[in-house]
Amino acid sequence: MGKVFESPKTFEGMSQYRPPLCFELTGKTFELVMDTGYDYELTFINRKSLCFGEKDKPSEEYSYECLKVEDDTYFVNFELTGASPRACMTFVLDMEQSLVTACHCTVGQNPRWPKMPKPHIMFGAIRKEDGTLNKLRHGYTSDMAGKAIHWNYGNLEVVHVYYSERYYRLTQTKAGMDRLKIEKPDVYEMLSKRNIETILEDPCSMIKIKDGIYVFAVNEETMNRQRGSGNHLFFLMNLNRMYDVGRSFGHNWEGLPENYTYGAFGEYYDVGDLLTRESTEFIK
Repeated sequence: MGKVFESPKTFEGMSQYRPPLCFELTGKTFELVMDTGYDYELTFINRKSLCFGEKDKPSEEYSYECLKVEDDTYFVNFELTGASPRACMTFVLDMEQSLVTACHCTVGQNPRWPKMPKPHIMFGAIRKEDGTLNKLRHGYTSDMAGKAIHWNYGNLEVVHVYYSERYYRLTQTKAGMDRLKIEKPDVYEMLSKRNIETILEDPCSMIKIKDGIYVFAVNEETMNRQRGSGNHLFFLMNLNRMYDVGRSFGHNWEGLPENYTYGAFGEYYDVGDLLTRESTEFIK
């Protein structure tokens, strides 16, 4: 076992509203055989620490958080403390199919927008106890295209509009806008203008884990261009029960490091008008 790293103090955002952390993986080790050609070992030492590294090479110990989206699908997130550029790892461990989807995300590599995250999504399999590997994989999907969900994160309500398999749009409910008008008039003014004149739209990835279970990942490129910082958001959604868990990695509004987990519950929402409007951000 190599050096022990502890995560730095970071902005915790909406983490106070997430579901309870899951500790069911404590004491277990998984061999992750990734399609990138690298194999990794992931060992959950206790309720707070895990070891991660390439198989048969020295590993490092990191603080982690684990959430559960259904009985046999886990969401694991940790910062690769000490990495340069700053980086984090996020895993979806699908025990039912012995499959894994991973996201290695860095920040600080874009010379024009130094706080722009750079995600890299990978697919692979979890080696089974008998040594075999599932030949199937999680994969990109258009299942969500044309749908919208109103998500409640505790202190934030938003509507994610899954415009296509490559782009999403962000808006608010009428009730949410009415609250903003009273509580945060400056934000209300900005969003009101945006909903009338422009569309907040960003590149995204949509991945099917299994029936009703999806990954939705989005990079806040527009916010980076407009204010100089934004995050990479990685959601694991259970649309059978209409809730999700996820993490936000990057920098907050004040420019401080951000890497925290969250959770929300949702309901389908009708935003047909927003789906029919032409893009103001990207060329399809």
